[in-house]
Amino acid sequence: MRVQSPRSQVQSQRQRKSRAKRSLSSDVGLWTLGFGLSVLLALTGCRRGSDGLSEPVSSSPLSVGLSTNFVRVGDVFQLTLTSILPPSDTLAAPDLARGKEVVVRNREEKKHTLPDGRTQTTWRYDLTSFVVGNHNVSTGVLQIIHSDGTSTALPFPTAEFAVRSMLVDSNAPLRDIKDLEEWPGAFPRWLAGVLLISVLALLAAVAVHRLLTKPRTILHYAPPPPPHETALNELKRLRAKGWIESENAEPFYVELSSIIRRYLENRFGLRAPERTTEEFIREASTSRLLSSDHQMLTCEFLEQCDLVKFARHRPRRADMQSGYDAAERLVRETIPHEPSTTDHSP
Repeated sequence: MRVQSPRSQVQSQRQRKSRAKRSLSSDVGLWTLGFGLSVLLALTGCRRGSDGLSEPVSSSPLSVGLSTNFVRVGDVFQLTLTSILPPSDTLAAPDLARGKEVVVRNREEKKHTLPDGRTQTTWRYDLTSFVVGNHNVSTGVLQIIHSDGTSTALPFPTAEFAVRSMLVDSNAPLRDIKDLEEWPGAFPRWLAGVLLISVLALLAAVAVHRLLTKPRTILHYAPPPPPHETALNELKRLRAKGWIESENAEPFYVELSSIIRRYLENRFGLRAPERTTEEFIREASTSRLLSSDHQMLTCEFLEQCDLVKFARHRPRRADMQSGYDAAERLVRETIPHEPSTTDHSP
């Protein structure tokens, strides 16, 4: 193995560093040259259209671009036509429709002013085609109208596209038609069940609706007559029987006492029919519902009735008329007073 001297080693390291510096300088130079060429090509070789498509720069004031050059029958694609003209010149939007070969679905127009004062107009067409083959979108020439009335004819830029068939293989054999189907087919059972349930639910809803909306007749019964009216009517019927004229005392006093006892029971809440004369007189004499005069009249009337019923007293016609008058006066003098409805407001 050969051993180098220290001086030889230092010289070898310096040579390697020198070669590395020259190589780095060469790489930097090449990178800078490539970047400069790229920028130059970007500034002079191509520009970006208004719809995002790269189009070659031309000195012509018209340019055209397609979103794609291959479509299938019925597919929609876009064509962009751009014009850059002085503000005094005008260019009408060309009509690109041509039968079924080129069908225009939609058209949009946009204008804006460039920094140099010229007007840039962009037409965006939505196109489709229903004819297979290669087609060229063109109107021949376009007329630019100047401010002085003269016109300039410019050729329409070339815009070609190809329409392909939707069939993958046009030579593939056609499939045979299917057999005829019977219509209607078998009705599914579950659908019949659903229809039956729906009909029943509808009928139930109609029945409930009619039941709830049907006007109801509420029977209003007349209130029972007050006790004094009932007692007075019974007394009139008793008087019409003629027992006083015939001096038929026993049935007269029995019915008369029943009428008065029912009246006192219904009018004042006294339980007269279930008590004897002594018990009833004791209760009537201590009741605060009757005045002292009414208490005395009641006691005298019931004593007279019981005397006829139990002691076999034979009253005359005048006694029977007095008993009847006492009963009628008792009813009439104990009729409740109705509240006055007179308006006392000033």
